[in-house]
Amino acid sequence: MRIPDRIAAAGMALALAMAAAGAHPSPQSEVLLEGRAGSVHAELTLPLAELELAFARPLVDPPAAGAAGRPGLPSDADVAAYLAAHIRPVSPDGRAWVVKVDGLRWLLDAGPADLVASMTLRPPAGAPLDRFTFGDDAIAHHVNSHLTVVALRAAPDAPARVLGTLHFGQRSLEVRGADPRWWAGCADLFLLGMTHIAEGADHLLFLLTLLLPAALLAGDGRWGRFGGRRHLAVYLLKVVSAFTLGHSLTLALGALGAVRVPARPVEFAIAASILVSALHAWRPLFPGREGWVAAGFGLVHGLAFASAIADLRLDGARLAAGVLAFNLGIEAIQALLVAIVAPLLVLTAGNPSYRVARKIGAVLAGVMAVVWMAQRA
Repeated sequence: MRIPDRIAAAGMALALAMAAAGAHPSPQSEVLLEGRAGSVHAELTLPLAELELAFARPLVDPPAAGAAGRPGLPSDADVAAYLAAHIRPVSPDGRAWVVKVDGLRWLLDAGPADLVASMTLRPPAGAPLDRFTFGDDAIAHHVNSHLTVVALRAAPDAPARVLGTLHFGQRSLEVRGADPRWWAGCADLFLLGMTHIAEGADHLLFLLTLLLPAALLAGDGRWGRFGGRRHLAVYLLKVVSAFTLGHSLTLALGALGAVRVPARPVEFAIAASILVSALHAWRPLFPGREGWVAAGFGLVHGLAFASAIADLRLDGARLAAGVLAFNLGIEAIQALLVAIVAPLLVLTAGNPSYRVARKIGAVLAGVMAVVWMAQRA
């Protein structure tokens, strides 16, 4: 039976309230994950009655306390092995983490009986601590209505935040932010920034189109002769730096949650920026002011970049480091693009045939822009 979202949300709120009061809302399970150096500590609180249903054997002889491990009952080692087999952290590449049960506590005296299991979850060699999938079906694989609330805190003194709930229809969820080190995950975010712009054809097309007339001088309302290497270097530095400043600003503001704009208008504006660049590549619309235009449209592109990192819910130093790493990934692809385009412009911009190539590029970019605008309108 799939639990509706409202019931799940109510369950999470109830779990947190009861946890704060020192009582466990049986028959619901709770998992608290805590990031540590090189591992994740997990504390599982499981209602004993439902765990016995899933285990298919009695675990204690009521009403005696501390009965686990007596003759005829499963030993603590048996229960620990069962839990280790049903707690499944998995790295992004599909490799299983090592799960070790450190200890069991049987809470049998007050209220519904619970079992509290302390566990150490350790990633395989080379796998990130900051990003993994947590799976738990210790009870839900047999008790369809059972709900497990999963929360995370980065350190013992850090506040816990609820990540979600697990039940029969959903036995795993993604965990981010478990590593307590502020720089954790920066390498992944750097690669994410590279991937985001490398796969964002509209971002790259805008920049490429704006660079089409980079080596040319404007005069009498048209693009003229090759302006030389110095002119090209100044143009590239001005345009790329302005675009970087623009998108860096809104990327930071968007990641902080200070600026929120619906995705569809942003995507439409990005397509419109390509159309403006294409018209400028055909005939100079704003010669000498390309830097200002690049900065203005960079603000729009940065809003799209921010959506990729805002969902990670980073904060404090982790947010600052993450935004910087993500932005550096974007800049790495931009620098690679410029490194490829600049020599080609030096070699071809002085050739009369470049005029035709520039106009063909402008037309193709303009057509793509119009198509995207129609799709996103």
